[in-house]
Amino acid sequence: MRTFLVASAMLALGIGGASAQTPQPADWVTLLFSIDIARPADEAWKKVGGEDWCAIGKYIDLPCTVDKGKGDLGSLRTIVTPAGPVVENVVARTRYSYTYAQPFTPVFYHGTMAIEPLTTTTSRLTYALIWNQNGLPDAKARTAAVDGRKVRFQAAMERMKADAEKP
Repeated sequence: MRTFLVASAMLALGIGGASAQTPQPADWVTLLFSIDIARPADEAWKKVGGEDWCAIGKYIDLPCTVDKGKGDLGSLRTIVTPAGPVVENVVARTRYSYTYAQPFTPVFYHGTMAIEPLTTTTSRLTYALIWNQNGLPDAKARTAAVDGRKVRFQAAMERMKADAEKP
């Protein structure tokens, strides 16, 4: 009876093999891109696709399809990369931002796109990326991941700025 009570208490407290997390080795990489836009936040957010869950595809030159939702919490999209399709899931959303995760990748990748008002006529677009590069096979793959994203997302930021500032 005592064993049953101890086991029940452990289960109730969440102490047990099924609920424990296994620490994973991590080597986190973060990239932050930022660009000022000569448009108010409301206008800029709409023009850069903040309300279009797949607009990022045109800015990063990769096909994108919406699988579920419209960019609200829990929405899914698939970005087709040279390595294959990648599913992204909205895990946070505000008026001028969204954060997504790639739940099926080995690098625990997340990204956030956001606009913040600077003045009544200007705003700042930011794009933040974070991933665990220990999920990549070697130093060459890690360097390629960082360098490739730097080029791709800097170009995307410049394209978004140009679109946002069009009359």
